[in-house]
Amino acid sequence: MNVDDNTEMPDDLFDFDPSRNQLINNRITTRYLREDIKATLCKKRLFHLGRETPVDLIDISSKGVLVLSNQKFSIHDKVTLKLEFDSGKTFKIKAAVVRKSTPQGNHYGIRFDRYNDELGDYLLETQKKLVFK
Repeated sequence: MNVDDNTEMPDDLFDFDPSRNQLINNRITTRYLREDIKATLCKKRLFHLGRETPVDLIDISSKGVLVLSNQKFSIHDKVTLKLEFDSGKTFKIKAAVVRKSTPQGNHYGIRFDRYNDELGDYLLETQKKLVFK
């Protein structure tokens, strides 16, 4: 391969140095801020599901949600998340609690058992305001 002396080779790819915030953020998908979705969590019990607990939806993506709840959950709790859109469309998604933050209340990071393409498409289709996090 013959390269002229005046040609600069793009080496930005090799000099990439992510900031600390980029290293901490494991959620790669776009997070939507939505006010048209009612959310409930139901903790899985040994032989049956527990009762549905309404939660406040902070943000949502096709991989998980961040919610605020008065109910206590533990890391690794298996849950079913029910999402009801104002349009009447409902999603029931198996998930797990992966993060808990308590400085401003009980914020819980909930990760879906699998990537949910149908939910991701529906979030895009029904997005009225372009508000992302």
